[in-house]
Amino acid sequence: MATEETQPVINRETAEKEVNSWVEYKRLSDKKKKSLGGNIRGLVDGVMDGSLELDPETMVFTHKLKFPLGVNGQIKELKYSPRLSMDVVEDQLMDVRAGNTMGTSFAYIAALSGQPRGVIKKMDQEDHSLADLFSFFFMA
Repeated sequence: MATEETQPVINRETAEKEVNSWVEYKRLSDKKKKSLGGNIRGLVDGVMDGSLELDPETMVFTHKLKFPLGVNGQIKELKYSPRLSMDVVEDQLMDVRAGNTMGTSFAYIAALSGQPRGVIKKMDQEDHSLADLFSFFFMA
């Protein structure tokens, strides 16, 4: 059965401008931007489909979850900070074993969103794959 391609909520040009403004705000080196090109394209896709929305004042991305979290699904969105201090990262990574890539991903997403790791660990794969794009900007 053929499926219809859905129309973007935001056009590609606008989505690219938003994501590029966030990337510039982060002051990434050209080398890092190049290595994270796939992640940048993934964020653009998330903006286009309406899953991600950037606040241009704070540079905080809001992620509208497809599958809400928490008791009775009360967490319908996560907000990702554009900057992280190392003490917050350290607190989240405290008991994550070296080499545990999934645990590291959960820790960074928790640090970025301000949500407990236990909540982040319950994310549906669909939502996690988009959230994980953000963690790479801080782990790379």
